Amino acid sequence: MFRMTKRQFLKKSKKYLNETGVLLLLIREVMDKEFQGKISNQEACNQMDNIRKNIESIFSEYEKSDPPSEYASLKQKILRALINLQEAVVTNYESLLAAREGMEEKSRDKLNKSRNILEEFRKDFHPIAEEVDALLLKKQNRKIRK
Repeated sequence: MFRMTKRQFLKKSKKYLNETGVLLLLIREVMDKEFQGKISNQEACNQMDNIRKNIESIFSEYEKSDPPSEYASLKQKILRALINLQEAVVTNYESLLAAREGMEEKSRDKLNKSRNILEEFRKDFHPIAEEVDALLLKKQNRKIRK
């Protein structure tokens, strides 16, 4: 595979970060509905499983990208963030399965762990998205000046 240009890599990163942001909103929505009892356990499991598959798809596609060497660390940050997001979703799914089996304490522990992981993801995600936006803007400004 040919190495991507800086601009191509940044645009691809932005695209996948935007898709990840949408998934983050969906996760929060499902978790809130679950907490409020507005969604069945089975429906929450189905939605979390679909979200997990989407995260895996984004990860797989993004992992294939071949950025310029100076952006290798940015790629790694994004991949680590995606792994953390997937971990939050899987832990939430385990919480739902424990609840289904009547293991309330285990379910609560997994749900709290999932929320903590998700919060850590959010703390990492926003600076990464801002970094990509800033680098893209910098690239666009250079292009305009030429």
